Amino acid sequence: MTTKSRRAQDQSTMSAVTPPRKWTDYAKGVGPGLLVSMAWMGAGDLVDSSVAGANYGYSLMWALGLALLSRFFFTSAIAKYGLCNSVGDDTIIDGFGAVWRKLPLIIGTLALISGFILQTYMVAMVGNALHHLFGGFGGPTWGPFLWTIFAAAIGWLVLTRPKAYSILEFIARIKVSILVVVFLYAAIKAQPSPGDIVHGLAFSAPPDTGAFATLLVAAAIIGAVGGSAGNLMYPEFIRDKGWKGPEFLRMQRIDLFSGVVAVVVVNLSIWVVGAEVLRPAGIKIATLDDLSQMMSLALGPVGPWLLWLGLMMTAFCSFTSYARGYTKIFFSGVHHAFPSQRNADIPTDRSLSFRAVQLGLMVCLPILFALPIFPDVVAMTVAGSATAGILAPLIIVGTLIVTNDKRRMLPGYTNKWWENVILLVVGGIGLWAAYGLISGLF
Repeated sequence: MTTKSRRAQDQSTMSAVTPPRKWTDYAKGVGPGLLVSMAWMGAGDLVDSSVAGANYGYSLMWALGLALLSRFFFTSAIAKYGLCNSVGDDTIIDGFGAVWRKLPLIIGTLALISGFILQTYMVAMVGNALHHLFGGFGGPTWGPFLWTIFAAAIGWLVLTRPKAYSILEFIARIKVSILVVVFLYAAIKAQPSPGDIVHGLAFSAPPDTGAFATLLVAAAIIGAVGGSAGNLMYPEFIRDKGWKGPEFLRMQRIDLFSGVVAVVVVNLSIWVVGAEVLRPAGIKIATLDDLSQMMSLALGPVGPWLLWLGLMMTAFCSFTSYARGYTKIFFSGVHHAFPSQRNADIPTDRSLSFRAVQLGLMVCLPILFALPIFPDVVAMTVAGSATAGILAPLIIVGTLIVTNDKRRMLPGYTNKWWENVILLVVGGIGLWAAYGLISGLF
């Protein structure tokens, strides 16, 4: 089947998906944004937010909100290209090929490497969370590894279902519900002062720090959000949903904003608990067990159990979403990098090659890093940071180029001046963070 016939078939499939017209249509349509935002939010976010609350109190809460809004604008620009280009490209990966023919291959390969490294954390986290939820069954040495194998098997089962995307979206909705209820309840029970929260969101600075130091801390919290390879998963999920054309642009923005708001609520709730529970007691967060202690102080005996339930859902949602999303990014990059492949089908999630990469590299191989012989993942962390540092400039610059190209965008859908200002500011911070990351590694 040629690319033209494949796209004709895709259009036929998508014809059943009609643009929303009523507010109920928009409410029912929300899905890809929840899925990608829940995939972005890993266990590290929970630790980072609690540590920030313990260290800074309510100061710098605005930096977290700014970081997530920055991610919203950049990911929306990436998604807009797929919906509003005039050359028939499915996602922005196709557009990167117009910047440089080999750029899709480089981004796709580095994204797959980055995704694999993330999977080594996520599958082990699911196993550890299940180990705690079931009372340490299996013993302290081999128990987490056995639960990791079980979690990977469930992930395999989900990813090989004919309606895998719909199942992943359903899991994301459950995760949102659990995390919002658990951590918002913990934050309310901590009895925070509304005035302190408003002050923390109003560009307040920690005491005993200058303006420049505050700027550095805020930039570190914001990080390379624009250049994250995880942002490229969103257009793939949009395509799974069946959205195609500028008539879905408003739906896309509402969808992504809903996911970002959910992440903001969860992270700020954890931040509040850290500020109200950890900071007065002088407790430091170094491990997830310390986070469990925080939830015990906040909610009593049920706190740690709720934490591990939330972490299990967090890691499992990220684990399965990464396995699908990063594999799709990789095959999109490979497909558009070689002229001989452009008239062939992009491998789907039912093809042998796709499943070999998704299940072999992104599900099975990461299990090995949960073995007891691996005491930590420092080397993998360094490798993951290196790939992120290289990817950020490529994604940021490539996105700015193609979304401003009037030859490739539909009339009226190139970036507005204020959109470019936001993207340049966010991109500048991302490039700065990437430069610091790469130079720091060397």
